This record gives sequence, structure tokens and C-alpha cells, in this order.
Amino acid sequence: MLKADLHIHTGEDPYDEIKYTSKELINYAAKLGFDILAITNHHKIHYSKSLSDYAKRKGILLIPGVETHINKGEVLLLNVRKPGKIEDFQDLEVLKKENVVVVAPHPFYPLKSCLGKKLLENIKYFDGIEYSHFYLNNLNFFNKKAVKVAEQYNKTLIGTSDMHRLFQMDHTYSLVDCNKDTDSVLEAIRKGNVKIQTKKLPYISFLKAFFNVLFSGTKRKMQNVKFDNSYY
Repeated sequence: MLKADLHIHTGEDPYDEIKYTSKELINYAAKLGFDILAITNHHKIHYSKSLSDYAKRKGILLIPGVETHINKGEVLLLNVRKPGKIEDFQDLEVLKKENVVVVAPHPFYPLKSCLGKKLLENIKYFDGIEYSHFYLNNLNFFNKKAVKVAEQYNKTLIGTSDMHRLFQMDHTYSLVDCNKDTDSVLEAIRKGNVKIQTKKLPYISFLKAFFNVLFSGTKRKMQNVKFDNSYY
């Protein structure tokens, strides 16, 4: 079983203020024993052979990814390598034929960027549903709905950190039963060979993450950021 975090943001993200670089992330993840990472910055594929080789030297398989928007809802694309534009959910079918895995991040949290009912309406295009790290024991009903939907539609549940600060890592992640190569990881996700490892955030970390979300939202409003369906 390989330890994986497939939803991570780094300092190269164009829409969030993040203090660590991709290499600093890789160094930190290596100390925590991670085998697989996907950097999924907003609307920007941050991946190169040199970065992949750097991760490999640290014992980590780096999978290219991006978090983009479809009809104002966030979607994770894993193993996406080239720029593109998605007009609607139906366009995901083309990406899936190119060996891209599609994941619904934090779909039922009460944010405008979360898919909510759009996920249910377009469930056939998704390979996995995220189990978010952002919860407390007595405040976890959004993840519980994700679990219910994943079971109902036979979709793989994937534990991630959706990391914007280093302290968010290693509370919720996935163990993937596969070989250590990209194709094997993607196939394991499609087949459901993934086991979630999760524990609630410490209360202080929960509050820090909460205020980080508020700050990011305020920063985007001040910059008048308008997301579209493009990733580059």
C-alpha cells in the first residue's frame, strides 16, 4: 500500500497565497513517508520533468494535476499534462479517454465552488469523490454525505489534505494498493483499490484552516478574480 495525497496546493498557485514551494512540499512529504503526490493548483498545471525527477530522488511519484472549474464548481483532474478548456461536464469524457482521472473535491461543503447537486447530475463522469481533511468529530456531516454518495454510485472515496498550509498534511490521506507508477495509481483509483486513513484535525488546526479559507476568499474578492473553465 502506497501513501498518497492527491489534492495539494503550493506557492506556485496563481490564486492562493501559499508560503511553501513545490520542492519544499516534496521535502516535507518525504519526511512524512508519502509515496505519491499530486500538485493540483488552481487552473495551473505545475509539473515538469525536473520537478518529477526531484520528487523521485526523494522517493515520491509525482502525478500532474490541476483544480479547475466547470460551471463554477471545482473539479480535480489527475494525470492531465497539457493546457485545455472545458465547456461543460460532458467534455470530461474526452479527458477520461486520455487516461485522466476525475475527482470531485469536497463536493458537499457549503461553498459556492463546491459541486453539490452538480455532482449528482453528472456522476457518470467522475472516478472518485474526496473525503476532506477539514472536519471535527462532531462536525463531519459533509464528509458523511460524500461517503453515502460514493457508496450509492460505486465511486472511489479518496482521502486528501487539500493542503494550503503544511500543518494540514498527514491527517487525511489515501493508501493505494498498486505499483509505484502513474498508470497503476490511476487504475487503482478507478477500481476502488484505495483505503482512507483519517483523523480529525486538532481544534487549533481546524480554526487555522477555517480562517485560511476566509482569508483566501477575501483575497480573491479584492483581486476581483474570476474563474473560468480553462486550465493551463
